[in-house]
Amino acid sequence: MTTKHTHSSELRPTQPAAARFVCPMHPEVRSESPGACPMCGMALESMMPSGAQVKFTCPMHPEIVRSGPGSCPICGMALEPVLPSREADDGGELGYMTRRLWISAAFTVPVLLLAMGELVGGGVIGDLLPGRVLTFVMFALATPPIVWGGWPFFVRAVQSVANRSLNMFTLIGLGVAVAYAYSVVATLAPDAFPTSFQNTDGVVGVYFEVAAAIVTLVLLGQVLELRARGRTSAAIKGLLELAPTTAVRVGASGVDQEVPLDQVVVGDTLKVKPGTKIPVDGAVTDGRSSVDESMITGEPIPATKSTGDAVIGATINGTGLLLMRAERVGAVTLLSQIVHMAAEAQRSRAPNQKLADRVAAWFVPAVVLAAIGAAIIWAIVGPDPQAAHALLAAVSVLIIACPCALG
Repeated sequence: MTTKHTHSSELRPTQPAAARFVCPMHPEVRSESPGACPMCGMALESMMPSGAQVKFTCPMHPEIVRSGPGSCPICGMALEPVLPSREADDGGELGYMTRRLWISAAFTVPVLLLAMGELVGGGVIGDLLPGRVLTFVMFALATPPIVWGGWPFFVRAVQSVANRSLNMFTLIGLGVAVAYAYSVVATLAPDAFPTSFQNTDGVVGVYFEVAAAIVTLVLLGQVLELRARGRTSAAIKGLLELAPTTAVRVGASGVDQEVPLDQVVVGDTLKVKPGTKIPVDGAVTDGRSSVDESMITGEPIPATKSTGDAVIGATINGTGLLLMRAERVGAVTLLSQIVHMAAEAQRSRAPNQKLADRVAAWFVPAVVLAAIGAAIIWAIVGPDPQAAHALLAAVSVLIIACPCALG
């Protein structure tokens, strides 16, 4: 018993114009609604122009998909397009983070030198900036990199708490904020601390250099990651550049019309002039020529194409004139599938990354609980004043855990 399908080649030209879904394996199968291919059972894919269906995903958590830009609710990273486009500019965030890195580093280096005053210049810094003067100078220098440079991380930390998805930005934001707040109070109101916290000059130890250094190092990590992702995205965009932007469609009256590539549909008759790129995947209906397919197949010798032969989009026609029938358009062309696989490979994660995610999910609350536990213990058995020692213990745990989050 045989079943007659409506996806035979004879029916291609009469497919309804409203059809918006196509089978990636059998492009002649089209439908007005999503479903499964009657030939192979694969899910039908949308034929809408790429610009009309841009989706955004997290580079670290591909399961997060959104219809617009934003941040990942799991890790706080900025979402990126699932498939890059020719027009997309990924340098905005990189430039944004790079500016913050350089400006923060310009303030952080002097803070670190001041913090190591006794070890740098034989104590000259301590002689020039005695007592509380040094603390106020460090306060002034550390505030820009911590508050302005670290602002994106504080925003992500708050979002992670609001989304109930604690991550490394939660720990970094909490640790830096607590260290900075403690240091500000110690600078402006040192008398609020017990004498055991003060040195001979009445100065309370501060953590400005630690907080500023952590923010700068996190910014450095973000810049390096964005650069690595940018290089991969540039390679993917290079693949997209292989495809032409327009195609010459032959109308029913035989009149040629140059149309944007995203307006080509399955069944269209296209004219490929000598020396131009083949717009989409299809089959030759008339003509004979040699086609350079090296950019797709790697074969250096041009392949001869004549009536009935398959041709691949983005390959270069030789000296002959070809008429072809479009069979795979949009996201189901071979080039689009290569781009899709490259983008998926870019976002794929190794097994150890998944393990790190599971550890991170427990690490952040464990650190917070450890800080609370340390504060409780010092509040019970610590020396007087117990509240001050409990606060210092909690702050110390959070600050020590911050470098762990950099990993």
